[in-house]
This record gives sequence, C-alpha cells and structure tokens, in this order.
Amino acid sequence: MSQHFLLSRPAKTLSLAQVFRMTDTEAEAMFRKVRWPETDGAPVCPHCGGLNAYECRRPNGLLRFRCRACREDFTITSGTLFAFHKLPLRGYLAAIAIFCNEVKGKSALAISRDLGLSYKAAFVLLHKLREAMAEEMKGRKLGGDGIVAEVDGGYFGGYVKPANRRENRRDRRLARNQTGKRKAVVVIRERNGRSLPAVFRTEGHALSFIRSRIVKGTIVNADESSLGLGPSFNRGLGSWSPNTFKRKIRRSLRDRAS
Repeated sequence: MSQHFLLSRPAKTLSLAQVFRMTDTEAEAMFRKVRWPETDGAPVCPHCGGLNAYECRRPNGLLRFRCRACREDFTITSGTLFAFHKLPLRGYLAAIAIFCNEVKGKSALAISRDLGLSYKAAFVLLHKLREAMAEEMKGRKLGGDGIVAEVDGGYFGGYVKPANRRENRRDRRLARNQTGKRKAVVVIRERNGRSLPAVFRTEGHALSFIRSRIVKGTIVNADESSLGLGPSFNRGLGSWSPNTFKRKIRRSLRDRAS
C-alpha cells in the first residue's frame, strides 16, 4: 500500500517548529527564495525588471533593496499580497505553515490566538492566503494524451433540519423546501498529479468549466452524475457505476462460457 502524501517528506518542508527556530536573516532568505525562485533568491526589481539591485536597509534595520537601473526602492513583499506588512516575516511564515499543514483548515479565531493577532488581522491574512492559492490556479489546464484524470463532485451546505414530529416534516428533496444555499464542489484531479476545484450551483453547471480545463485526449474517469462530458473526451472504466461494471463482467463471463 502506497504512503499517504501527508505522511511523506515533501509534505513536511515547512513546519511551525522550523519557523520559530529561524532567525530574522534566515526568514529573509526563505522569503527571497520563495519570491524569486528563478534567480535563487537574488532580488528582481518589480518596477523595471532589473537584476542589478543591492541592499539598502532602512534605519530601523528592515531589509530594503535599491535598483541601480531605475533607482527605485523595493522590499521582498513589494507587489505581493503582503506589501506594506506590519508583522515580521517570521509571523507570515508561521501563518503559512499553520494554514497549509492543517488538513481540515484553520479558523481566523484560532490563528489570532496562535500568533497573538486581532481577529480582524487574522481574518484578512487568511483571505490573502486563499487569494494567493486561487491566483495560482487561474487558467490551469489538466490532462493530456494518455493522462488519466478523475472528476467528481459533492453537495455541501444548505442543511434543513427536519421537524421533530413526523406530520410536520417536509420533503427536503423538493426545491421549494430547500434553503438555496446548497452548492456543488467539483474537483478535477490528475492521477498522482495536480488538482483543480471549483464551486457551482449544481453539478450540471460545471460541464463548460470541465470542458475548458481538461485537455482533449485525456482519459476522464467519472461516476454516473450529471457531468456528461460527451465524445470529445476518452472515458475510462470509472465512468460506470460498480453495479454496471459487475453486470458487464457477468455478461462477458457468460459469453465466454457459451
């Protein structure tokens, strides 16, 4: 049995203990490698794109760069969601570690207690992290010739509590008895690869999204939902339900016996 990803070494590249053991210099170096991976942490001017910049720290010791080409000043967080930040860099690294390592998510109230922030600051910080994750998935396409992709969805929210007495209960399957807050979360995932989630009113509304984000020639596995992908995509065995698959196996065995 293969190891779960959360138990593997690549899932433990940034831990909370590692962040709190960092010095200010090590935190700056970590941010520089994340911000400018193409140059291995060497500063790139966000104003002109120049690579000839040098350190020009502020009087209070905070890191700042000055471009020799355009003479503009910038910092590690200039032009990012963390621009004009008030927290130290280690605080942001700790927030990223907590946010990414929590499998079931982390509330803003819990983040505010862990990092000593106000609730509003933690709320805005978490939304910035979510915005950064959503920005990374913009325009992402999955699949390719011979690549297997799984498509599935589920409904969340809009729960209607049934009445205590049987005679007062309503049929919650009918639209008039629902709250309208129920949403369908559809996820496209390459087998052993990348994922792409999205939220829709129903699974049927996700059809155009799936067609635009899956490359033609991809082997798509889906269950018997309303996600009819049509002849443009190859279908795998996962497009059958387990009962349909069993019937096809029994039929093939009967044909062989006869």
